[in-house]
Amino acid sequence: MKKFFVLSLLFIFIVCFFHSSVAQNSRAGQRTAAQGDEAELREIVHLPPAERIEKLKAFIASHPRSSSSSIAAELIVSAHAELGAERLQAGDSNAAIEQFRIAITESPASMSDQLFNAVISQIPSNLFVAGEHGAAFDITKLIEQRVSDNPKRLLVLAGFYLNTEQADDATRVAELAVKLAPEMAAAHQALGAARHISLRLDDAASEYARAAELDPQSVRARMSLADLRRAQGKAEEALNIYRALLASDASNKQARTGLVLALFDLNKREEAEREMQAALSDEPRNFALLAGAAYWYVAHGLDARALELAQAAVQVEPRYTWAQIALARALIADQRPMEAERVLNFARQYGRFPTLDYELANALAATGLYNEAEDVLARNFKITDGQIGTLLAGRVEARGADFIELLAPERRASIFQPVAAETEANARTLKALLALHQAINPAGANATVNEAYVISAAQDFTAGNDVMRVFRQLYAANLLAKNRVALQSALDLTDAATGGVDAGLSVPFATAAVLPDYVRELRSNALATGSTTIVSNLSRAVLSNYLRGRLEDIAGWILFNQGKTSDAIVRLKRAATVLPENTAQGRSVLWHLGAAYEANGDRGEALNAYIKSYDRSEPDATRHAIIEALYRKVNGSLDGLDERIGPAPAVAVNTAPPATEQANTPSQNPAPSPTPAPASTPTTPANNEATAPSRTEAAPSPEATPQPSTIPVETQPAQSAPSNASPQPASERSPEVAPSSLIPPPAPEASPSPSPEQAAKPSTTQETNDTRQTAPTTSRQRRAQGRASQGGERCSIEVSDADATIQHNGGSIILTVTFNGLNGDPQITASTSNWSDIAVFPEPRSASDADSTLKFSITSISTKAGLYTVTFKSRCGTKTVSVTVR
Repeated sequence: MKKFFVLSLLFIFIVCFFHSSVAQNSRAGQRTAAQGDEAELREIVHLPPAERIEKLKAFIASHPRSSSSSIAAELIVSAHAELGAERLQAGDSNAAIEQFRIAITESPASMSDQLFNAVISQIPSNLFVAGEHGAAFDITKLIEQRVSDNPKRLLVLAGFYLNTEQADDATRVAELAVKLAPEMAAAHQALGAARHISLRLDDAASEYARAAELDPQSVRARMSLADLRRAQGKAEEALNIYRALLASDASNKQARTGLVLALFDLNKREEAEREMQAALSDEPRNFALLAGAAYWYVAHGLDARALELAQAAVQVEPRYTWAQIALARALIADQRPMEAERVLNFARQYGRFPTLDYELANALAATGLYNEAEDVLARNFKITDGQIGTLLAGRVEARGADFIELLAPERRASIFQPVAAETEANARTLKALLALHQAINPAGANATVNEAYVISAAQDFTAGNDVMRVFRQLYAANLLAKNRVALQSALDLTDAATGGVDAGLSVPFATAAVLPDYVRELRSNALATGSTTIVSNLSRAVLSNYLRGRLEDIAGWILFNQGKTSDAIVRLKRAATVLPENTAQGRSVLWHLGAAYEANGDRGEALNAYIKSYDRSEPDATRHAIIEALYRKVNGSLDGLDERIGPAPAVAVNTAPPATEQANTPSQNPAPSPTPAPASTPTTPANNEATAPSRTEAAPSPEATPQPSTIPVETQPAQSAPSNASPQPASERSPEVAPSSLIPPPAPEASPSPSPEQAAKPSTTQETNDTRQTAPTTSRQRRAQGRASQGGERCSIEVSDADATIQHNGGSIILTVTFNGLNGDPQITASTSNWSDIAVFPEPRSASDADSTLKFSITSISTKAGLYTVTFKSRCGTKTVSVTVR
């Protein structure tokens, strides 16, 4: 807004200067009887715009043959433009646009260069900066009609289109200029720039070459040509152009940067390093050079040097997205993918294009968070007939056989790097992940899942022998089991994964890979409060038990769905022996085991398993009803049940017990009992088993089981300021607690391995940048906190809007949360399960804000429209807001 205000004032000043200049020119150029007319004009130009227009029109009417009439006509145009600028500054956009239209339509066909350059050509920029983008482009097209035969003026309009990244319009206007003046170097330069932002790089290079041929002294044309020659892999030709430019001007920083990077491309690494050090000695803040060299190093597998240079680049200019991409790649190579994800989420504040989303998906996949990676890929990419499609730069349709080929134009157009920092194997894996997502979720209302396609995609996704393969197999097996498709393939994947457990647990981020859903929730909550979360690893023994237990649970559940209840019981019992009963995973597998026992006719064993599974600290109406029904069948009454699992919840949701006893054989009726998550468990895309009252309904997924309530985490401030944009070096980061210090000795009759709940430190509250992040609490604790208030009164929170509407891709709204009946900070947090499409952040408090209010901004961070929810939580209660993104 400040920029708009300054630009508006500048425009008004320029128009006023134009009035004065016109008057001065008329006095100097006219020494005849027309001097009286000029004197009259000099008086008129000092009047306010509206009055000036009327006086000028009267002057023209009364002096039809005066040589000053043409001057008066141009002064009328500038007065309308000035009046439009004033209306725009006052906030009356409609009146401003109308005045600008009049100025253009009434401008003389033979308007002077002075009028065009000082007044007419400035109107589109004023409208654009004011946020009137549509009107700006409409006005520009209106100007085009007035100057369609003047190539110089068309190039001015092409410049506006280039600055606003309107590639098609810039191309059209530049092509018209070239047609009118084929020997004008500037016209070819403009057309080259239009081809460049359209990602037609070969065509752009041809236009730059023609511009350099027509004007050999044009530094801009030669520089543009050299950069694209380097992007095309023609480093030798580019190097010669850079050397020639430096011979003419040794201070040309861009040419010096290009020379160093061309030397790297030619594998003249020692010479390139010498030249780079010399360049950085003269200009230490040359972030383009630092980022370009960092990307080259990471693309060639020299990760330590890449990390060093990328960190230096983002320290200089954290908003440069390609520096952050290079840093993220180096961090992944250094086995720090979760830090890479933080870097890329920060970068998405300053850029939105498919390569950046791909890099984010890559960081998530490198951590083992395949569900999140899948969501990110599906946002911008789609596979059709084996080809991946997207909109490059958000506007250019493109297709490619793989991600490297598809995204190459963005890299080459932006940082002129001919080689991608990606491997073919990894690109194949991510393509297979996207293919698996599409196969499981076919598009179209009547679309059906093609099992052969699913199996093929799963095989491609789980191919390879790398240490992360076990996690891919786990994810794919769970995905197939959850969707009840290709169950035998899913079972084969669980069996194959067992042999890769030890290798998979060797990665430093194994906890995140073993427990991806819970880690996702932790990080989403941290993001909502303006913090980030680094997960400390649990011990290898604990993780081994959890990973093996998950594999056995999935396998048992698959067998159950296949009607092989006896085999299912064997596998589920194995899972139950390694997953502690007092954890979410342990309770889930016991519930599955109970369902298998019941299907097998072992009611007593089923009842015992159900009761062990039930968490009386988190009462669940549906599970309670199921246990009641079976308990009555086994014991004839409900006597003693409350002592074992507690009373039924006061408010039950869908508490009807199973309608009938399962009398059929498992093979005839294999659908299991439901596995609802506890009612207070936050729902995530992979944790949505809220209620399922009947045994004849589809079986839930083991992946959807609740995750542990606590694992050791480190909460840090979000990267919100440029000065803190890059992660700290390993030696400077907050130390992670050693896993051994987090695991107490097991109780005498405890399960074989301690749980993450047992392994975690006691819950603490950490303060970071005035944002408080509290450790997770149970629903019982939350209810107790909700009753906490001054004087015994119940406290509550209210949100200013229950329904909000924002525009996609950057639209934002600020909501006010008010808390009542409580003195002090209510520790309100905001969260959403759609964090990849909308972001929620607390706003800084100002001196005028009441102590009982907090403000949160909700911003659309993708091009996806839809209906989302944001939940505000505090010890005084919970409020949910619906957010419509248009």
